[in-house]
Amino acid sequence: MQEEKRKYYNSGGNIAASVNNNSNCNNINDSVNSNDIKNSCNNLNNNESSDNSNLNIKYGKITLIGTGPGDIKHLTRTAVEAIEECSVIIGYSTYLKQISNLLREEQKKLHFNMKDEITRCEAAISKSMEGENVAVVSGGDAGIYGMSGLLLELLDKKSLIGKIPLDFIPGVPAFCAAACSIGAPIMNDFCVISLSNLLTPWEDIEKRLDFASKGDFVIIIYNPKSAKRKDELTNAKEILLKNIDKNRPSAIVKAASRPDEEIVITTLEHIDEFDLISMNTTIIIGNSTTFVKDFYMITKRGYGNKYNL
Repeated sequence: MQEEKRKYYNSGGNIAASVNNNSNCNNINDSVNSNDIKNSCNNLNNNESSDNSNLNIKYGKITLIGTGPGDIKHLTRTAVEAIEECSVIIGYSTYLKQISNLLREEQKKLHFNMKDEITRCEAAISKSMEGENVAVVSGGDAGIYGMSGLLLELLDKKSLIGKIPLDFIPGVPAFCAAACSIGAPIMNDFCVISLSNLLTPWEDIEKRLDFASKGDFVIIIYNPKSAKRKDELTNAKEILLKNIDKNRPSAIVKAASRPDEEIVITTLEHIDEFDLISMNTTIIIGNSTTFVKDFYMITKRGYGNKYNL
């Protein structure tokens, strides 16, 4: 790996350069148990008491890795190499299971439940402070509703940005996989809106849906329904119908690119009427140029108008 240099302009207009040094990964043979995670996080909290306590630490690198839409064949080569190089692998249990064939016995695997995102990041930081090179895996792309932002927020809070080496490996987002399953639905401007109000107030989601519907975007919906959230998709549909024709082509794709993939092509009026809709479902609503032909959903890019196709 080559040394990476980043340049940026600060508010004063001066150019500054930051160097991110990469260190070699070390394989370890320690067994992992629940106390390992707790002790690591306790050590991290103890180390926060003084800035001077971090001066002599040789940090391991933390790599944020997008694992794609779920099938291991869609991992990038860079992602596979990064996973192989790290001694500690951290992630939601489902994501670790999806990449289990890539993991070696000597690598530590720290499994976490859903909603344990903060604990995952704290464990990654703690392991880095112990000199371990850590992979934090995140479904899709780690920078799209993933772990990258939270980790950076915590590092900033702990004054560790610029101290802990970081790397970010892109992953294939679920909406890209879903689009490929139905042709070319996002050939023009689009937006992605999550209906989960766990971290975002529903009032904000409503505003985004309203503005998106007025802008003639292709609209991609993440997290349309869960075990506890039953009505958000219907509410979202009603907002969109104020500005979008009820017959607008729409696609529902569950488990995109996986062996159990399911696809329904329908219209906006009916997007909330199907049993396959869950947290693993992506909904794509076309724009005013979108049409359906032989199960392909096609959004015009504009070539027809420009070149008289």
